[in-house]
Amino acid sequence: MRTRVVVALVSILACGRTLADTEDLHQFLHSAEEATQVAVPLRADGQLEVDAADGTRRDQVAVILRPPADTYIELHQEGIKSVLLSKDGKAYRLAKGAAKADDFPLDAGFADSDFTREDLEPFRMARYKDARISDLSGAELTVTLYPDTSQYSLVVVTFDRDKKVPIKTLYYHDTLNNLVKMERSDGWVLVGRKWLPTTMSMESFKLKTHSTLSLHWSQEATFPPELFDPVFLTHASGIVWPAAATTPAP
Repeated sequence: MRTRVVVALVSILACGRTLADTEDLHQFLHSAEEATQVAVPLRADGQLEVDAADGTRRDQVAVILRPPADTYIELHQEGIKSVLLSKDGKAYRLAKGAAKADDFPLDAGFADSDFTREDLEPFRMARYKDARISDLSGAELTVTLYPDTSQYSLVVVTFDRDKKVPIKTLYYHDTLNNLVKMERSDGWVLVGRKWLPTTMSMESFKLKTHSTLSLHWSQEATFPPELFDPVFLTHASGIVWPAAATTPAP
C-alpha cells in the first residue's frame, strides 16, 4: 500500500513539473521572440565570407534593422540586396545585375551563401506547431522545434538563457535525423538594450561549404524611408560604406 502511495505521489509531481516546464518554455520562447525586435533603427557593417570548394569569396555587407523587426541587407561589390518584412512575412531580393526585384523564397540562398532567407529571419513562435525542451543547463536551454511551414523537418535551437538569444541552431531536412546545416552566433554585444551577434556562421555538411557574417553594430542608422520598399531595390541605396572595407579581399 505504501509503495502505491509513493508511486502515485511521484506521478503527480512529475505531471506537475511537465506542465510547469511547458508554461515556462512558452514564456521563454515569447521572450526570445521579443528579443529580436528593436525600438530604434540599427546598422551593422562588416563582411560576408563564403568558403566553398572553388575558393573563398568575400564582399562588404551592410545590414539595417528597422523597428520592429524588418531587415535590409546589401552587398557592396556584387550589388545584391534583400528586404525581409516582418508585418506581412514577405521578402524580396535583387540578384546581381537584375533589372528588378523578385520574391525571396524561404529556401533560396542569399548571394550563393549557406544562408537562406529562412535562416536570416528573426525567431517567430508562429512558425512552429510544437516545441519541447531537449536539454537544460545553468546557462543554456536547448529546444526542439517542429516547423509548420518550412524547408526544414526539424530545428533544434540552443538559447542563452540569460540573453534569450540563439547561440546554436541545427537544421534537419526531409527526415527527423537528417542533419544538413549548423548555425552559430557568437560575440554578442549590447547595443542600446538589445543583444546582437558580431559573428554568424552557417555550415552545410553535404556541400562542405561554410559562410560567415562578421558584423559591427551601431545606433547611427540613417536611411531613406523607401529603402524597405521592394520597388526601390533597383535604385542606389545611398548607403555610405566605411572606407576601410571598400575593397574586399580576393
